[in-house]
Amino acid sequence: MSRALKIVFLVVSVWLGFNAGAQTTANRELVVFTDRDYCISGDTLWVKIYVPNELQQYGNIVRLQLESQTGNLIASRAVKCNNTHTEGYIAVPDSLQTGLYFVHAFFNAQRNNGLLKCIGRSVYVYNRFDERIDRLPVVENKTSVIIPESAGSQIDINLEDPDYHRRDEVKGNINTGDNEFVFMVASARIIEPFSHENTGFMNFGMKDQNVGIPEFPEKDGVLISGRLSDKETGDASTELVLLTVTGNETYFDYYYPDSTGQFHFFLPDAMGSANLILQALAEEDTLFDIELTPNFMSAVQQLKFDSTFVNPKQSEIIENTIKGTFFNKLFRGVSISHNDAFEMSNPYGIPFYGIPDNHIVPELFIDLPSFKEISRELLIGFQYRERKDQLTFRMLNYGQDRFFDAEPLRLINGIPVFKNSFFQDLKSTDIASIDLVKSERVFGDLRFTGILAVSLNDKSNSWLAQQPNLFQLKVPCIEFPKQPNYRPNAKSKTQPDTRSQFLNSVIEPAGSWPFSFQLSDVKGDLEIKVEAITKSGKLYRTSKIISVQ
Repeated sequence: MSRALKIVFLVVSVWLGFNAGAQTTANRELVVFTDRDYCISGDTLWVKIYVPNELQQYGNIVRLQLESQTGNLIASRAVKCNNTHTEGYIAVPDSLQTGLYFVHAFFNAQRNNGLLKCIGRSVYVYNRFDERIDRLPVVENKTSVIIPESAGSQIDINLEDPDYHRRDEVKGNINTGDNEFVFMVASARIIEPFSHENTGFMNFGMKDQNVGIPEFPEKDGVLISGRLSDKETGDASTELVLLTVTGNETYFDYYYPDSTGQFHFFLPDAMGSANLILQALAEEDTLFDIELTPNFMSAVQQLKFDSTFVNPKQSEIIENTIKGTFFNKLFRGVSISHNDAFEMSNPYGIPFYGIPDNHIVPELFIDLPSFKEISRELLIGFQYRERKDQLTFRMLNYGQDRFFDAEPLRLINGIPVFKNSFFQDLKSTDIASIDLVKSERVFGDLRFTGILAVSLNDKSNSWLAQQPNLFQLKVPCIEFPKQPNYRPNAKSKTQPDTRSQFLNSVIEPAGSWPFSFQLSDVKGDLEIKVEAITKSGKLYRTSKIISVQ
């Protein structure tokens, strides 16, 4: 992180502290809505989050989390707000054991707010390999459970037909009329009795699990934090850390860690999963370790738990639900597939080192067998010198009409390189382009005596494995927008359809909202539900339950 970002961080922190004192404490909580009360391990849990106007000063990136009852972070996502709400999903690990879990959210800039609260949700996860479930945990201290007020007199759920059978189409409308609701979610699902009875909204007091992360407001980007330490002693190190994002040769940043070894980087407009290259620099041959710090706020510290028996009927329904999920995946596939897509715009508009003095495309010239030949034939103002076993590079300084005494910053695919031997065997057919900067360039408080930037045709960066103190890390950034698919499979007429979720939509707080969905082969009680929140932060709920025969 450059010095400018630190200054901005301090200014914004002071501003946020002033404004926080001027705000009232009413209705300053994120509210989490889930599309179901339970998941089978390997499922995708879809989430909607209400963001009050009072919280939008903290940025537009919400941290969404799934936490175990023992306080372990299971999964997290960074999602971007859209006006008063945001949507996202959590891919529930396939190996996650049966138990009670919690979904909650926060803004990074809230983490040192003192009493940080969130209205989250509890959900059960049933491991798909469990043959029979006899006991399950429940929340003991009911004061944390929020029971929404009835909205039966304000919200009407009307159906065209009172009776339904498997694979019927359900049609109706939701009338909200005039009210004080600011956010509403409509959902429909087959009831699993145990989770339906024992889950719901939870009033969480959040606790910071990583005090080293600053309360930086994430706006159109994500904050990445970590710690640098001496590999041999484990002591914190303050040596310079360089950051490169592969797949974006124009992005570069650096940070001097504090006395505890903590460093922080902000990735603007980074979408998807980023491949980060972190390098620790030191004059000696010291080896370092770099460990990223999970951005985690725990919400279960104040909760106490008990366990209760699952009656035979409930256990049978859970067992059938697990089997149904297996068939659903077999015939529909997984709803979220693994995706390594990554997008990040260039915040500078040009390469971070500025406009190059020369841009060379080797394929426009005769093929050359080594970088030595390339430098002699194509790189004007660049010296390639071999003395005994030592290879040195020098760049011409146009301003002084002489060569710099120190070596230039050397880049391969945008990644700093400190061993010239990596360039020796490069042929012109290996290289897409070469940039030369023949002047002193300044980036923050770093000074470069010229730039040699080589872009290879091969972007796999396999050569990185030979570099010491270099760490390749895959980091999830802002989640790409995705929508759940509750519709039946196109081939469902000839294949079993075991869907249990049919609807989960944000609806307008006033007026009439029509809905329709097709039922599956699953029989049981179907709940059509509307959950709403008012300007004052009160939760309301109304539902209609029908029997599917």
